[in-house]
Amino acid sequence: MPFNDPAKNVMLDALDESNTQITHVGICTLSDPGTGANMNAVEATGGSPAYARQAVTWGGAASGAKSNTNTLTFDVPAGTYGFFAWFNASTGNTNNYRGYAPFGGATRSFGTVDSAGVTGNVVQSAAHGLADNDRVMLFNVFSESLPTGVSEGTVYFVVGSTTNTFQVSATQGGSAVDITGQGELFFQKVVPEVFAGQGQITVAVGALVLEATAM
Repeated sequence: MPFNDPAKNVMLDALDESNTQITHVGICTLSDPGTGANMNAVEATGGSPAYARQAVTWGGAASGAKSNTNTLTFDVPAGTYGFFAWFNASTGNTNNYRGYAPFGGATRSFGTVDSAGVTGNVVQSAAHGLADNDRVMLFNVFSESLPTGVSEGTVYFVVGSTTNTFQVSATQGGSAVDITGQGELFFQKVVPEVFAGQGQITVAVGALVLEATAM
């Protein structure tokens, strides 16, 4: 069911801090946070200075999107991180989780696997913008089925990429996942940040975007 931009803007504005919905942003490790009532991923913890979620303010929605109006700085201990998580509380993970976004997720689009794609384990997506060794997550499209053989929320490596097609692998430079059934998908690039020791993740104004382009 598609919505126009005015409807998308109303829905997005209902999620901001003025409505006590997405009031804080957290940092998670490189595992799927999920879309349940509670987050599945591991949130950063500890360190010196200690990690803490950061309060966020959002601008008004326009053209089906809205972004943060304040700079956020997170102190994080050593680890590998891949996701921003949305919360309506500064601590806790019981019915206050609202969703997530991958680091570096601006590269995203739709893809399909047809009968030829099943034979070659290939996703078709015109000018997808991915390159070999990129990390990518795959998602369901509305009520359509993912191609059999891939899993929603898994972070894959891109292999065998061309301008309009790509394959995914469980390991960097590894064999393509065996796709055994046709389907449709939405993909989004993930750019992990790795810290060998204590560090900081800084988010500039406008760098966090809530958008409803797939609605």
